[in-house]
Amino acid sequence: MARDAEAAVRSLRRWCLGAVALAVCAWLANALLGPLNQDEGWYLYAARRLMAGEVPHRDFFFTQGLAMPALYAAFGWLWSPFGVLGGRLFTAALGLGALFVADGALVSCHKRPEDRWLARLMLWVFLGLSLWFTYFTAIPKAYALCALGLAAGLRLLTGLRPGEGVDPLCAAGAGLVFALLADVRLSMGVLLPVVGLWLLWRRGWAGRWAWLWFGLGGGAGLAAAFGPELLLWPEGFLEAQAFHAARAPMGVLGAAGCVARVLRFNPVLTVVGLLLVWLWLAKRPALKKATEERAPLPQLWLLCAAALAAVHLPAPVPYDDYLVPALVPLAMAVAFGFTLLPFDSFRLALGKALALAAVALTLVGSPIAEQWVAMGQDRLWPRLKAEPDLLRLRRAAAIVRAAAERLGADTLWTQDTYLAVEAGLNVPRGLEMGPFSKPRPLAPADAPLAAWSGYAHALRFPDLAPAPDRAARLAELRAAYPRTLATLRDFGQGHTTLTIAERTAP
Repeated sequence: MARDAEAAVRSLRRWCLGAVALAVCAWLANALLGPLNQDEGWYLYAARRLMAGEVPHRDFFFTQGLAMPALYAAFGWLWSPFGVLGGRLFTAALGLGALFVADGALVSCHKRPEDRWLARLMLWVFLGLSLWFTYFTAIPKAYALCALGLAAGLRLLTGLRPGEGVDPLCAAGAGLVFALLADVRLSMGVLLPVVGLWLLWRRGWAGRWAWLWFGLGGGAGLAAAFGPELLLWPEGFLEAQAFHAARAPMGVLGAAGCVARVLRFNPVLTVVGLLLVWLWLAKRPALKKATEERAPLPQLWLLCAAALAAVHLPAPVPYDDYLVPALVPLAMAVAFGFTLLPFDSFRLALGKALALAAVALTLVGSPIAEQWVAMGQDRLWPRLKAEPDLLRLRRAAAIVRAAAERLGADTLWTQDTYLAVEAGLNVPRGLEMGPFSKPRPLAPADAPLAAWSGYAHALRFPDLAPAPDRAARLAELRAAYPRTLATLRDFGQGHTTLTIAERTAP
């Protein structure tokens, strides 16, 4: 029996290492080939402005907290020389780190080596082999950092002292991490009361005062994250939060569509999760009883996932990527539940089959993989990309950079902020948020160069409905920059036409 167990562990180790290697490839492929997203530009641009000494909310409009641009600014020396690709690779490293940290929290809940390696394999199958998860944690949005912080907080709560529950320093550290997460995305703040109340409820397991230590750490984190903003520039901070509530709501159908897309993009996690729920309800066959001292933790993971879903689904426009951080604790709980299935040989065979299924679905069934090479359909025929979106962005940036050097300019009028980041240029004050920027009068003297795509003046602030005065504002833009330098079709998010132009000499 011992020899069989050792053989199973060796086999699972090989499969797990293979899944990790494929996951790294998925992150790299999404960084290189993934479609562009407007959010990438203003997140990276905010970090660049922070590197230049400006502060979001105080010096320019920004819709999220300071934590993400502050982290990216601290590592700007690493990623900024490589433009958007550098930002993507740095983000992918955060996303990959999130899965490694979640892996550590998950395996700490198992004593048998074969259960540890099986749980680890399933976690990497659920998330590392999901092109949806790896894409949204490879492009510079807040999700990779949220996933990493969430995994780190949950990992700290596995720090137990024999017979005394969660170590006080670990509990305080978890509270601090969850508080700082709220400064990445305010909605992540829901984790503080959820985890704190759970520690209070399970104080017989977690320790009598674990909830208090967690609360002290959380309070210190909230003071550090939000104190300066609320004391020094509260107007900008509150305006940023009001922006998120101004969108025209989509209602129940929007939330249902969000859930449907998440299920479709993560089929293996969906199938296994539903299987475990059915087995738990039907009790046929009965799941093995978990006896490890960390067994209550999956309950917390499910609560965290449910809380994040409950906050994000009622959003006015619930995009499916809002649920990316929630999938981390959900996948951890499902992977833990998978190890409770009876019959070791059955679990081992099913785990390997699911790994193969995940690879097959990734290669032939993922909409993300299709977006690497195609951009929708023209009547009967798919519209294939002539080159990856990132390469086309670099070509446009080279044209803009050459013109800026000729004119001695350092500013580009554009609402495609990722183009300014890639070209190493600034945008006029007020355009830091790209298409989400507040309307302001056009001042051609601010920038001798302009670049506009289908996103220019397309959105009304702040509800982001179609702008009724777009035609007039585009005509004003065309008149201010009459000399066209280049046009590029199928550019950026939405694959619209990009026009690069300059104003005539006064």
